[in-house]
Amino acid sequence: MRKPAVYYLFGLTAAFACLIASELIWLPAPLKTGSGMQWIEMIDWLFYFVACIPLSWAVGALLAIWEQRSGKGIVFAMQLLRAAIAILSAIGTFYIVFLPEELFRLLLVTGAAVPLVYVDLLISEGIERRRSANRMSGNGRQLSRGRLPVWLPKRGGTVLVVSLMLLFALLCPTGYQVTYPGMTLNMNRYAHVDGGQHGGTVNGVLVFDRPAVPADWLYASILPLYSFQKTPENEPPLTETYAQVVMMKTDANSVAAAVAMKMAGIGEGLTPDGVRVVAIVKDSPAEGRLMAGDIIDKLNGQAVRTISDMTGYMEESVKPGDIVEVTLRRAGEVKREEVAAKASADQAERPVFGISVQTELLVDIPRSIDYKRFMAHIGGPSHGAMLTLAILDQLTPGGITFGNQVAGTGTIEADGSVGLIGGIKQKAYAVSRTDADVFFVPKEQEAEARSGAAELNIVPVEKLDDAVDWLKQHKK
Repeated sequence: MRKPAVYYLFGLTAAFACLIASELIWLPAPLKTGSGMQWIEMIDWLFYFVACIPLSWAVGALLAIWEQRSGKGIVFAMQLLRAAIAILSAIGTFYIVFLPEELFRLLLVTGAAVPLVYVDLLISEGIERRRSANRMSGNGRQLSRGRLPVWLPKRGGTVLVVSLMLLFALLCPTGYQVTYPGMTLNMNRYAHVDGGQHGGTVNGVLVFDRPAVPADWLYASILPLYSFQKTPENEPPLTETYAQVVMMKTDANSVAAAVAMKMAGIGEGLTPDGVRVVAIVKDSPAEGRLMAGDIIDKLNGQAVRTISDMTGYMEESVKPGDIVEVTLRRAGEVKREEVAAKASADQAERPVFGISVQTELLVDIPRSIDYKRFMAHIGGPSHGAMLTLAILDQLTPGGITFGNQVAGTGTIEADGSVGLIGGIKQKAYAVSRTDADVFFVPKEQEAEARSGAAELNIVPVEKLDDAVDWLKQHKK
């Protein structure tokens, strides 16, 4: 086998190994070092090894160019192909090493090199087999019957077939969403307040929720707590969902910081300032009239400062089919849009626009906070309650954990209440694998959490004060 092909095959093998590893990335948790570094943090360092994939393709392409430095026709065309592989692979390597946060661009560039690598493997082997056949004919030897035609790449064809089978198993969409356990993240290592102390262990917990692929049913047969559900017809594109989740993480960080600082006697906390449009349901009345990011200030001239204001007005003053004048802020400008209300799918008498919303809040965060970025922590609001607890822990002399290994989940609201989250069974299981002394959960989800880890010390809370009080009463 030629050296360029060896480098190509190494990169392809490593790529499939990384795909499988990314789908099973939660398994090594709750691994951590003596210094407290958790598995989720180690992933960031391991990610640099992914650079070996495009780097090996670049080396293989350059070696092939060097081996066939002269030639015309098909050879010249192949050299251009290899140059494209080398350039795309070099760019992919650069993204992995220096701009890993640009995940979609990284996948786009690296993915563009993959079909070119296969083309080079197939054509190069075909050319090699033809030349070998010509040499044998020139020596008076003939190919025996039953062999493949000289133009058909045997080794490359096998690689292509196996690769297509793996791609189907690992990447083919199925129309389902899969949810499965994740890993814990110490919020005191994720965020650090200027002037705050180091703090104890306050773990948030992640689950994975993504489009299911055929391999997930195999994983589910041997691993616990994989659950599947049909993907909704109005599910937004993956890129839009990713952007929404990142935005929700940013918002959750701000809310958590403001609430924690107010609890610590620093700042004014949060003040409601309208209703932000988070997402638009496909084919809804709001599509084409409202946009994600719009901040709604008035409905038919009636001021709405919170979600409660908005839903209250809609229920009392609007009927399905009515046209509502929406006053909003978009990119710093005040606009008015007329939006028809439709009947809710679950309550025919309830009027809706077909939008997801959240209360826009003015936040008062007197002290700066440094947030670390982790590859496996894309975002979402469910870490809000534990982030609030961690920031309060840093701002309180002596801390508030009192030696407890704390874990928990739940959103955080402006009034300090802990909100509902998804995947709580999987989160409870993930925490049960750690040395946590307590797992705080939203009160309404206690039973569901216990179904995921019956032996875990699960404590239901309505407000963050409930968690603080429990820790005070259970000093170690």
